Amino acid sequence: MKITRETTLKEIQTAAPFSQARDQLIGGSNDFFTGEKSGQSLADLQKEHPAWHFRDIIYGLDRLQEVASQQSRYLYPAYSQEEVQSDPHLAQVQLFYLPAAQNPAAPCAILLAGGAYGSVCTMIESLPVAAKLNRMGITCFCLNYRTALPESFSSGLMPKPLDDLAAAWRFIQVNQEHFRVQAAHYWVAGFSAGGHTAALWGTPHLGYRSYGLPKPRMLLLAYPLLTMENQPPGKMTDYINLGLFGAGYTLTDIRRYAVHRHVDAEYPPVYLVHCLDDAVVPLKDSEDFQKALEEAGVKYQIERPATGGHGFGLGSAVHVRGWIERGVSFLQGNTGA
Repeated sequence: MKITRETTLKEIQTAAPFSQARDQLIGGSNDFFTGEKSGQSLADLQKEHPAWHFRDIIYGLDRLQEVASQQSRYLYPAYSQEEVQSDPHLAQVQLFYLPAAQNPAAPCAILLAGGAYGSVCTMIESLPVAAKLNRMGITCFCLNYRTALPESFSSGLMPKPLDDLAAAWRFIQVNQEHFRVQAAHYWVAGFSAGGHTAALWGTPHLGYRSYGLPKPRMLLLAYPLLTMENQPPGKMTDYINLGLFGAGYTLTDIRRYAVHRHVDAEYPPVYLVHCLDDAVVPLKDSEDFQKALEEAGVKYQIERPATGGHGFGLGSAVHVRGWIERGVSFLQGNTGA
């Protein structure tokens, strides 16, 4: 399928190469592909969300088409049929498998797109970055984790996305021969809300150690939400907190999921990009995080371009372009990964 800026969301969803991923290109919500939105072109989508450049989306979708032409399956459930039967919401949790050329020494990466914990914008953020990492010899798994449901506003969503990341790693580990990777040699990358889960993965009380899993070689974070403490007070912030932590949430709940409060010496090395004109995640998030990394002696590099906004994903059309290459270069040089 030839995808252009004029290709509509409905055309993408119904195209044969994407048949197994129709409900997963944007996880957690199908609103982008149904009703009035289905007639939007990629150019229209960029007008609505300026950071979502159509060229990057096409780059990711073209790579997924290549994968679809080379293997019969690229989408896998992270949970077993028995687990899904006991909790149907687990069916939301899916992994896109985008292999690079076989290289036993190369790591694999698990990518978590953002979407304010209401959706998972895999087509926008994870797929283009995975395509770039594939070109760099890194096999990628794009994870669609669970997002908030109506009941989340009473019981809370957290820590389900972290449970899903743990389940994804275990699934990769069990099937590592099929995927041609070494599961223990892995990175975690995250964007916005997905960056929150990815950053929490390094903490002792909620991350890899709490699940008894190996430490990731590094975290690659783009404009991550790192705490709800810095969000301006108001109805929207309260609404998000309710969805994340449930009715009756307290400051203790918010601080439990504030990444900078839980960084220690075993936290993985970090590369982070956070633009100064980001209107969604306050700059103080990454400033508090940087201070915590320094105090814990964790290797890191934080890039703060003047412009680029929020939600740019691969970011090839803005001043932040090339951040993936710079991040991988920094972390390989400092971790050997």
